[in-house]
Amino acid sequence: MHLVDTHCHLNMMQSSTNLEEIIDKAIKNDIHRIMVPGIDLESSLEAIRIAERFEIVYAAIGYHPNDAIKWKEDSYSILYDLTKHPKVKAIGEIGLDFYREHSPKTIQLHVFKEQLELSERTGLPVVIHSRNAIDEIFEILLKWQQTKDLAQPDRYLGIMHAFEGNLEQANLITKHRFLLGIGGPITYKNSQDKHEIAKKLPIESILLETDSPFLSPIPHRGKPNEPANIKFIAEKIAHLTEKPLKWVSEVTTKNANKIFAWEQ
Repeated sequence: MHLVDTHCHLNMMQSSTNLEEIIDKAIKNDIHRIMVPGIDLESSLEAIRIAERFEIVYAAIGYHPNDAIKWKEDSYSILYDLTKHPKVKAIGEIGLDFYREHSPKTIQLHVFKEQLELSERTGLPVVIHSRNAIDEIFEILLKWQQTKDLAQPDRYLGIMHAFEGNLEQANLITKHRFLLGIGGPITYKNSQDKHEIAKKLPIESILLETDSPFLSPIPHRGKPNEPANIKFIAEKIAHLTEKPLKWVSEVTTKNANKIFAWEQ
């Protein structure tokens, strides 16, 4: 059985934890691939360095909306050059965050659209962060999706990381060639919207993610998260859907392989 962690901030964990131990534990828990996203230029570069060190690790590069204020005139061209690295498989974590607003909305919107253009230019999928911004995100993404070449209608355009919406919104965005990332909160008793999405959304529209070191699943809630915990998320989805764990792992791994186009 293979599992894939499609969103893990290893570059945020390394100062306090041994990366070799984290990766070794992940492999022992049947983790087949790990995607490390960037949130600015420095973390994107570090994600690439980690991916170079470990065979199972890949990188996404980009500016998180909370870090959009760091965007400079040459940021686009620098990111474009980084997309040529063989282990860079996505643009992310990008999007909008109107909860904290560490960056002004106008800057967030500009940087988000610049990185969507980068995705279009390179053909790499996007990893989307949305907090208190689901309506604005949907408006932008659905317009963007309409401009895409429909000669490849089965190509996924991106991932809604830590999806904050309801089932109706989940059905809408997945019909427009996006996948939903489901992580630790699916194991929480009060996550009814996420339970409903897992039960009623086709498994072909779901990816597993830890968002390590954040959002640890039960039974590790309150502790730093890590890729090995992806199994608890898969087990919860198997329980909710009344499907075998092996089937959940196989389909979600297939989804990850398809969107990231990494080596099989």
